[in-house]
Amino acid sequence: MTGPSDGPPVDAPADESPRSLPSELDPRGPGRGAPRPATPRRRWSRRRRILAWVAGSLAALVLLSSVTGWALLDHFLGALHRINPFCTSCNRPNGGVQGDLNILIVGSDSRSGLTAQQRSSLHVGQDVGRRSDTMILLHIPRGGGKAILVSLPRDSLVTIPRHKDATGHIVPAAQNKLNTAYSFGGPQLTVRTIEANTHVRIDHYVEVNFLGFVKMVNALGGVTVCTATPIHDPVRRLPTGGYGGSGLELPAGRSTLDGTRGLEYVRAREFDPSADLGRIQRQQKFMAAMVQKAKSAGVLLNPVRLYRLIGAVGSSLTTDKNFGVKQIKDLASNLRSMSPAHVEMIRVPLKPGSFNAGAIGNVVEWDPVATHRLFRDLTLDRPVSAADRGALPKVTIAPSSISVEVLNSTSRSGFAATAAQAMAKLGFRISRTGNSPAGSDPKATVVRYGPGRADSAKTVAASIPGSTLRLDPGFGNGLQVLLGSDYTGVQHVRVVATGTSGTVDAPRTAAQDICT
Repeated sequence: MTGPSDGPPVDAPADESPRSLPSELDPRGPGRGAPRPATPRRRWSRRRRILAWVAGSLAALVLLSSVTGWALLDHFLGALHRINPFCTSCNRPNGGVQGDLNILIVGSDSRSGLTAQQRSSLHVGQDVGRRSDTMILLHIPRGGGKAILVSLPRDSLVTIPRHKDATGHIVPAAQNKLNTAYSFGGPQLTVRTIEANTHVRIDHYVEVNFLGFVKMVNALGGVTVCTATPIHDPVRRLPTGGYGGSGLELPAGRSTLDGTRGLEYVRAREFDPSADLGRIQRQQKFMAAMVQKAKSAGVLLNPVRLYRLIGAVGSSLTTDKNFGVKQIKDLASNLRSMSPAHVEMIRVPLKPGSFNAGAIGNVVEWDPVATHRLFRDLTLDRPVSAADRGALPKVTIAPSSISVEVLNSTSRSGFAATAAQAMAKLGFRISRTGNSPAGSDPKATVVRYGPGRADSAKTVAASIPGSTLRLDPGFGNGLQVLLGSDYTGVQHVRVVATGTSGTVDAPRTAAQDICT
């Protein structure tokens, strides 16, 4: 669906005038080689801030910077569970660029610490043992820049390395779902499996369980989420005694969730035809919402919430032994100015469709070309864009079918006309150029669209690297590009049939509006 066509691009009108702008660790894992050279303080400060975002499932560590003295921090660190998830006798990947950092974040469905009443209210049954609900690979480049969080679907078909089972018998290497690595061999086999399939060396390991997640959300005072359509995911009892479905019931629009409902939100998948892939998108949005809430003034200045959050994280985190006290203290002192915009979230590129692997069941398969390029670029500290992941961004509406306004949010004179000319070369029809509405962010490029222009908006956003989508329910059939200072140009897109464009999700940042 497209908007009205108003002809070719035009020069910037007289009202497009300059406007004033508002004022504006390296904890090293094993195998990293020789000490890195000195790096400017400003860049290392940003890198440390980004690393801290993850260390406590971030929200807790953000708040540590407001603690006077280290007594409370020492108490918090004493509650962490320490393990050694790395195989010292295995053939592990090389370290890549000296000074970069890779952290594996695992969400465990361990019921440890839950009472019978809590297990019932959370709909998690009496299952013993542990499984992984979520796996995310975080990469922080040397010297700062954008951190990349790559979500790894738990149903990914991967090769599980040769290992010993619980009885000590040797199990040969074989293909299976990614989450079975955790069930078969816990954190160590999980790290080995991800290293073997990505060729990325893992430096640190962070694991959060059910109870810790619930406590963190409650300590934050709840987290706001947004859904375009109502969610109905009723609980059903399984013959095994466990539960299917999350129990999540949400209306369309924004909702503030406590810890129990937040857990339902990040675990729900049976109501969604896209299953685990849709759940990954919701998990990324929830992580972004947690970071935004943790940085709110109300949380930072509330000692009661601060203490509760620190206590919740400390009792529910498992980390590797090399993630030391000194490193975390150094991180905590540099957190106040951390920007969620420096954290980008993507999903590992997949082949179109789903596949059946016989006894293993339905699986998703990684796109071999795009995945290789993604993890190679991470290892080499190269920027990761849609084009860098192996292919042009895939869209369902051609630029030639789209009429769009291009508006300037910055103080640069003629900026909209210049960008409009570049977009016109891709085939877009520019209906108007001019200045953005008052209050637009001068730093961020936003694709604003009405409810009837979602597919066209995706094409526009894919054509402008780094732009973000923003749904405006009252915007009717409108479609606009609001240019910020982060605009660097346009890129070609690939038009494909509906249903085949989902192999590579558009990246989002932790600062992005949860309704986009």
